[in-house]
This record gives sequence, C-alpha cells and structure tokens, in this order.
Amino acid sequence: MRRRLLLLRHGEVDYFPQGQPIPPDGVGLTLRGRAQAEAVAQLLKGVPLDLAVHSGLPRTRETAEIVLKGRSIPVEAWPEFKEIRPGRLRDLPDPERAFKEAFHPRELSERFLGGETYEAFFDRLIPAYERLLSRSWDTLLLVVHGGVIRALVSYALTGERRLLGLEVHPCGLSVLDIGEKTLLRAHNIVAYDLVPESRLSTMELLWQTYRP
Repeated sequence: MRRRLLLLRHGEVDYFPQGQPIPPDGVGLTLRGRAQAEAVAQLLKGVPLDLAVHSGLPRTRETAEIVLKGRSIPVEAWPEFKEIRPGRLRDLPDPERAFKEAFHPRELSERFLGGETYEAFFDRLIPAYERLLSRSWDTLLLVVHGGVIRALVSYALTGERRLLGLEVHPCGLSVLDIGEKTLLRAHNIVAYDLVPESRLSTMELLWQTYRP
C-alpha cells in the first residue's frame, strides 16, 4: 500500500517591498498569501493527516498554521527543508539571466542566484527526505518552498539528483503516492486559481518585481 505525501508551497510573500530585497528567512505571508492558505485549508479539510512538517521559516510555519487550524495534528519543524539560499543580488553580473535560469542548472555545481550550489541543496534535502520516509505515517503534509518541492518531486520520480521542468505557485499542492513505484498523483494544484491566467514562471514574476 502506498503512503501519501502532500507537498505544499507556502503562500505569497513579498521579497522586494518597494523593489528592494529583504532577508528571505524572516519574510512572512502577505494578506493574499494568508487567503491562499485558507483556500488550501478548505481543500484539505476532509483529508486525514497523521503528521505535518514545515521548514521552520515564518512563511511555511504561518501557512501550516492556517491550513491546520482547528485540527489536532502533530507539527514539526525541519530546517533541512529550507529553500535554496540565494547570494547577494547586487553582486550578480547578469541578474535577469540568473533569475530566468534559476532551477534550470546545466550542472549541480552552479549557484542559485549566486548563493548555495544545487549540489549542496540536494546534499541537505535528500537525507532529510529519506529520514522522513523512515518515519511511521500514512498521510503527511510537508509545507515547504518552491525549490524544495521541485527537487523532491524530481528525485522521487527519477531517483536522481536533478531538477525537472516543474512550476510551483504560491500554495501550489502536489501529491506523491510513495511505494515500490512512486506515483505523482497531482502537481501544483492551485486551490484559489485552478487554471492560472499567467504563463510566467515564479522566477520570471520575481524578476519583474525586483527588476531595477
């Protein structure tokens, strides 16, 4: 029997108020981000859960709190599931290219926006993922970040440290049924906007917000 892993990205945040970047580790949800999480709460209200895990950052913790409000479910913070770390954006030689090519590395030795390498990112994610699978649960909610979901879904489907061409919207929900053969049951369900109007990627939208 397969176990079910629900991967949920946090709700909308504003990394660039007034066009200026702020430290991403401390940013919280916007009002729209909270509304997105409430839409997910309605979507999942009839789904039984054994455990919920988030990355410990405010945006994932807040999202989990909203989605699980009124439910008695154990919740744990696992910092290994934090998002891949960017560098200083002002040091990027070609910031537009860096944003638009993010999560599409040719080699894992490349750096995400001049920061953490994709190789180091996988080095901390995969052991945490394997430890999560070693726990006893039937249905688990993992509230994390877009890059983390891209990496975990790609690894679960291919068994390789690579990034498939996956998009993950704010509060996008993916469903992995994990067993001897893992199935991607659904990907990037957006409860508040089932057929998103925009065709831009998350990183392209972030570039539009940050662009000098």
